[in-house]
Amino acid sequence: MNILKQSTAATIKLGPFIDDTDGKTAKTGLTISQADIRLSKNGGDIAQSNDATGATHDELGYYNVPLDATDTNTLGRLLVAVHESGALPVWQEFLVVTANVYDTLCSTDTFDVNVTSLADDVITAAKFDENTAYPLKFASIDGFTFEQIIQIMVAILAGKVSGGATSTITYKDLTDAVNRVVMTVDSSGNRSAVTANFS
Repeated sequence: MNILKQSTAATIKLGPFIDDTDGKTAKTGLTISQADIRLSKNGGDIAQSNDATGATHDELGYYNVPLDATDTNTLGRLLVAVHESGALPVWQEFLVVTANVYDTLCSTDTFDVNVTSLADDVITAAKFDENTAYPLKFASIDGFTFEQIIQIMVAILAGKVSGGATSTITYKDLTDAVNRVVMTVDSSGNRSAVTANFS
C-alpha cells in the first residue's frame, strides 16, 4: 500500500485501464473527469474528488490523477476508484499518514517520539524505588552485591597492582586510595586467600 502525506496535494498513478471487451487492450484515450474520480476516506462513503482537475493519460493505460489537500485530509485508508465506460474498473488503496511519518520515511525527518500525555498514576513513588526499579543493583552473588562485584572487577582490570612475584598481590581502586583486593598466592600464582575491601 502506497502512502500519502496528510493534507498535501499529490498526483498518483492509477491504472492500467484495460478494454472491458477483450480484457487486454490498454485504454489510452479515456476522458476521466472530476466526477469520475471517486474517493472513500478511511472507510467513509464514496464521493467525488475535491480536486477539479480530471485525470490525464501518461502511458500504457496509466493515468495521472491529481489529489488536492482536501482529498488527503483524513488519516487512514484512502480508496481511489474509477469506473469509466469502455474500461474495466480500476482502484487503488493508499495510507494517509502524518507529515512527520511521511517525511521520516520519504525524506530527512525523524520520528517524533516525545511523550505528550500520561495516564493518571502512571508515575508513582514505587516506580522510582531503587529496590524494585533497579533490581540488578541489589542482586547478590555469593554474598556480594552487584555494585561490590563491579568494584572488584574494576580494581583487578584497571587498578594499580603491587606485590608481583611475591606471596601477596594487591589491587588498588581507581583512585589509588584503597587496597580493593588483596590476594595470597603461592609460587605458581595459585590463590589461597582473597580479601576484598569495600570502604
